[in-house]
Amino acid sequence: MYCRLRTFIHRLVLKPLMRTALNLEVQGAEMLDRRGPAIVIANHNSHVDTAVLLAAFPTSRINRVRPVAAADYFLRNRLLRWFSTRIVGILPLNRRHTSDTDPLSGAGDSLAAGEILVMFPEGSRGQPGVLGDFKSGVARLARRYPDIPVLPVWLDGCDRVMPKGRRLPRPTPCRAAVGRPLFIRPGETSPEFLMRLRASMIGLRTRPGAAA
Repeated sequence: MYCRLRTFIHRLVLKPLMRTALNLEVQGAEMLDRRGPAIVIANHNSHVDTAVLLAAFPTSRINRVRPVAAADYFLRNRLLRWFSTRIVGILPLNRRHTSDTDPLSGAGDSLAAGEILVMFPEGSRGQPGVLGDFKSGVARLARRYPDIPVLPVWLDGCDRVMPKGRRLPRPTPCRAAVGRPLFIRPGETSPEFLMRLRASMIGLRTRPGAAA
C-alpha cells in the first residue's frame, strides 16, 4: 500500500510527537531499516504501543509496515475504518473466523507482497510490566515462511504512558529495543520457537539503558 498522507503524518507529526512528548529512544533502529518481508513482534501493555512502534521505523519504510489489528474493533465505523487503514495502515484480522477459514491468509498475502507485519503475540493488552502468554499466530507464520525474519522488540515505558483502562496519556520517557532477527529452525516445534522469542524479548528488557 502507498499513501502520501500517511508518509506526511509519520514524518511531520508522529515521529516529532513521540520524540518530544515521550522522549522516545530506539535501540537497534538499524534492524527496522529493511525492505521486507519481515514480522516485527512486541510486548503489548498500552494504548500507545502501535504509535511508538510505527515511530521507530524510518519514514522511508512506513508504507510497507502493516500493524495486524482486530477488524471488529478498528473497522467498526466509517471514520475509524478510514483512519485505521489509510493512516495507521492496519492489516485487519478477523477474530470471528470459522473452522473453514484461515485468519492468517491476509498476513500471508502481505508477506508475499514484501510488507512488514507488526504483531503483538500476546493478543490483547496485558497488565503493566507483565509479559503474557504468546498466541500461536507468529509461530504458524514462521513455519509457513521459514525464510522470513521475526524481529523481537521490547517496549519500555509505554505501560506508564497509557496503560489499559487509562483514558488520557501521561508523558513518560519510552524506549523501543529491537533485537536481532530470529528464524524458526528445522524440526523446531511452535512452542519451542515461541519460547525462544519470549527469551529474546526478556533479554531486550534487561538490556543496559532499560527504564527502571
